[in-house]
Amino acid sequence: MRCLIGKGQSLWTRILRFFLTNSQFLKYGARYGKKPIYGEIVAKKRKKAEKEEISITAAVDNLSGIAELGVAVEKEGETTGVKGQLYKFQDLKAEEKEEILLVVKGTFKTVHKYLQHVYTKDKKHFKDRDMQRGIKAIMVLADEAADKLNKCSALFKHTYKEGKVAEIKEYKDLKTYFKKNILKRFEEVLVSETKWQEEWAVEDETIDIGRQGLKDLEMVKRDKEYELFYIRKDDGKPFFNRNLLRHIKLVSDFDELVREFEGEDPLLRIHILLDHEAHSIAQEIRESAKIDLGNFYAAALHHKEVPFVGVMLKLTMSLMLACNPHNRLENTMGKVCTRYLKDFHHFLRDILDSPDYQKFISVSIEETDRLARAILHLIHAFCFAFFTHSGKKQEMLDYLHDLIKRAWDGEAPARVPGITTDHFMSQIFTIHDRVSEMLKKFPSGPLFKILDIFQDRNKKEGFDPINQGNPPYYLYTFSSEAFDSSCLKIPCPTFHTHINKAEVIHEFEGFLRHFEAKKELQKHLHFNLQDRTSWEEHARCEALEKLQKKAEFSNQFVLATLPKKNNFYFQTEDYLKVDRTEGFIKLLEEQVKSGEECGCFFSKQIDKKKLQTYVKKIIPIIHTNFFKKKVKLPRKERLDFIEIFYLFLELKILEMVKPATFTFSCKDGVDIGATASAAFFTLLKFLGKNEKWSLKEQDHLVWTLCGPALTIRERLVDYQRLSRMASALSILATYFARDHDKILKVLQPLFRAKFFQQIEGEF
Repeated sequence: MRCLIGKGQSLWTRILRFFLTNSQFLKYGARYGKKPIYGEIVAKKRKKAEKEEISITAAVDNLSGIAELGVAVEKEGETTGVKGQLYKFQDLKAEEKEEILLVVKGTFKTVHKYLQHVYTKDKKHFKDRDMQRGIKAIMVLADEAADKLNKCSALFKHTYKEGKVAEIKEYKDLKTYFKKNILKRFEEVLVSETKWQEEWAVEDETIDIGRQGLKDLEMVKRDKEYELFYIRKDDGKPFFNRNLLRHIKLVSDFDELVREFEGEDPLLRIHILLDHEAHSIAQEIRESAKIDLGNFYAAALHHKEVPFVGVMLKLTMSLMLACNPHNRLENTMGKVCTRYLKDFHHFLRDILDSPDYQKFISVSIEETDRLARAILHLIHAFCFAFFTHSGKKQEMLDYLHDLIKRAWDGEAPARVPGITTDHFMSQIFTIHDRVSEMLKKFPSGPLFKILDIFQDRNKKEGFDPINQGNPPYYLYTFSSEAFDSSCLKIPCPTFHTHINKAEVIHEFEGFLRHFEAKKELQKHLHFNLQDRTSWEEHARCEALEKLQKKAEFSNQFVLATLPKKNNFYFQTEDYLKVDRTEGFIKLLEEQVKSGEECGCFFSKQIDKKKLQTYVKKIIPIIHTNFFKKKVKLPRKERLDFIEIFYLFLELKILEMVKPATFTFSCKDGVDIGATASAAFFTLLKFLGKNEKWSLKEQDHLVWTLCGPALTIRERLVDYQRLSRMASALSILATYFARDHDKILKVLQPLFRAKFFQQIEGEF
């Protein structure tokens, strides 16, 4: 999280930010920090492209992508930029090929200018071996990219007779400058050591690690698998080492993080908003648990000498301090509400881990005395309130509107009540594009977060999202005549230390134990959207499965795993060309029927036979009403079909379980979980009578989509996940608008009549 200096930042972040605002760096950022053009090359004309300069970060991304030519495309949207364009080079028009050529040439030119800057302005850095290895790594990567272009691409054959990259002036200039200037300077400062070999691709393990670090930079920027920075391999070694940190700094210090800022960094304000929200959360927890809190104080009054009572008093005191408005950031120079609420969470976790607590829960509640019962009820009430609070959404929404207004240079587009879903989705995409483009002008939140992980590795060992600034909270209520159920945003409630070792956090167990005390709560339904067949997510999925199999939790915890990262979900590899509807439907049915083998998992409380019967009925309904009984479905329509099928499957499971609470949970609730929660809320609108979106509903959906990513990762929701969701919802919107009553009539027999008479989402 971006912080104000002195308010919770690591020393490293403070030092780095000081240098990033130094005028010398800003001058360089102003000169070479132009925005990348490779992502828009097809849309740009040659004349404009020639005037644009590629940033060094974008140049490294380009080199990394080119160096990976020949590697198969893994998933939709994963291959972008120059690499993606080169894959389909033969199908492009001559003008488009020329634009790609300009980007490749511009990439080599930018690296050349970067070396010139280092050579002329940063001479003192030549004594630093890390700087030398970093520059060497960039050159090795450039050499590898050039080699791949020669082998894998006909890019230059329509322009240069022999098609050799070595003929390109920009490439020759870069190579010559490195050999005559940079390499010579390295030798001068290392005269007492073995001289660098004149061949750039020298066999040096540290250079190879550095090159890989530069390639990994693209993954860091995309912020797809940041959890691996917390997790260790089977042998106990981290997935990424400090070489990556060095190379993140190497390329980002000079442009992405040091652009000429246009006013105050808008993400700095998040720190203040989160403090206000911490104050609101504390008040909600206190109010939710006030009866149990009163019972505890009455029972503990005569037992202050008991050590465990003393710990409980510290827990309650930290909550009270977080509730105190005098401890809000703007009212004190001391400890603030955010810190006190974090203390409350740490005390709560320590209590749940303690031998005394384990002794209390080892016997039935009826066998305990008054004090023990009061303590247990309060602990579990705190856990429940911690997972179900709603926070201060309106202030966060106001902040989001301010971001949108700033992205439009002070005049945000007019908001219209009563718009259709298609119109609304179009607005969301426009907002995403404009705000993302505006945020690029300021230091990258995800990059700073990775730097902090490296510096605080001991403090942040293991991926523990709920303890690492990503709290759960209430989103909306599913309402029907049969029952009401609250949808919660819950990151995967696990502590993941090694790739094959994860465990459910005790706070979540305390949340479930509260269900046992409050019989009206009944069950919690947990839609786990992770892929249990993947090496990255299997341990977390397994931990959740073990929890629901424990006798203590088998009644109140219902788990349904529907993977949203496997090959079938993306229709890649073996599924890529299965375009006949008949074959695709069989595979879709098999995904649910095979369960764990295909990455799905369903608790025993979900009747498998009834679910399979429903699957066989709902698939033809989807095929008939939303895909016109097509005999063949291209990949894009199969992706939409799967997304729509998941929505109706989730609706049926919800009806079967009738939970008090439910969640769409992924590793962190930022991208997959957020889009799933928003899509389900939208489905509820389609099933209701009013498909138009009020301003309040628009606000709520935008926050459901963008809030987690903005506050947790300092970016907007992942574009590919947003696109996948919007595409499926567009199909639903089209056909519900046309045949609403007809579709409801077909769906109603698949659900209990009372359940289907009234379905809506409230917040």
